[in-house]
Amino acid sequence: MPSKSTRQVIASLPTILLPGSGKAYNDNAAAACSEWLARHNEQETLAKSWQRLESYLIREREWFQLTKRERALLPEATQLNEISNSLDELYALNQSLLNTLSTIGAATSYGLACKLSVALALIHPEENKEVHKLLLSVLRDVKTTALTIKE
Repeated sequence: MPSKSTRQVIASLPTILLPGSGKAYNDNAAAACSEWLARHNEQETLAKSWQRLESYLIREREWFQLTKRERALLPEATQLNEISNSLDELYALNQSLLNTLSTIGAATSYGLACKLSVALALIHPEENKEVHKLLLSVLRDVKTTALTIKE
């Protein structure tokens, strides 16, 4: 899951990189990455819902002491299955798109920043702090450069 500062940088990209320009909307890389990032955010939201629901079940329903049959009888089990199915579907869609992102060239600095944002979302700060910080730095550099260079 991207850190709060990472999400802030990603969220600020459209208005900072191409103010008043329609170029970002003609960039296939930007469009594909925006689609990927939207699904990724949905996955994060669903994962948090799963965690809250599972915590409730563990705390209030003694989830781990129940048999599979007893678990299946709980109404929350249906919710967990729906969340799980949604997560699986979003993951499959994003994996498919991720496989093609490297073949889509960025036509604008916004598209480049979007591609970096996807890479940044895939590098968890806890797993590789140095690479995550480096990508975040590059993303900030792209933002700054885009403000000074005309596309």
